[in-house]
Amino acid sequence: MSYDDPPEPLGAIDDDRLRLIFTCCHPALAMETRVALTLRMVAGLTMPEIARAFLVAESAMGQRITRAKAKIKAARIPYRVPSAEDLPARVSGVLYLVFNEGYLASGPDTDPVRHDLTTEAIRLTRLIRALLPQDGEVAGLLALMLLIEARRRARVSAGGELVALDEQDRGARN
Repeated sequence: MSYDDPPEPLGAIDDDRLRLIFTCCHPALAMETRVALTLRMVAGLTMPEIARAFLVAESAMGQRITRAKAKIKAARIPYRVPSAEDLPARVSGVLYLVFNEGYLASGPDTDPVRHDLTTEAIRLTRLIRALLPQDGEVAGLLALMLLIEARRRARVSAGGELVALDEQDRGARN
């Protein structure tokens, strides 16, 4: 192989963040650990934000994530998009949690809606939809995210406060 040759594809879709999600969501890890690790490594949430989401001490969450990284290394969990039959077990609920943190951010000093997180969750879900075109759960998750994102502007006032559903401008568009 020469330097002029294109790199070998790493999976059906060549996307680093998607591979990172599948590494973080390996079945060898407990579901809570998968979620925490994904929120940290993929969504970039801070340790305090993740700890608040799990209602645990920041130090406990830090230890959980450190142990998860060590387990990934010790078990030699590959950094790749898994085969089609392994995909559904890996993505269950995790992307929605990334989207959910963007939809209603939990940090005290953050905007109520983090468009960067909702956009990335939608992008990654679209990639997974391309990998699993017949999966109704993935299709439904993508549809739900797109519906919620379509209402983003109506959900937040000009002052940055969340607007109650019955007070939202139904004509507002993103």
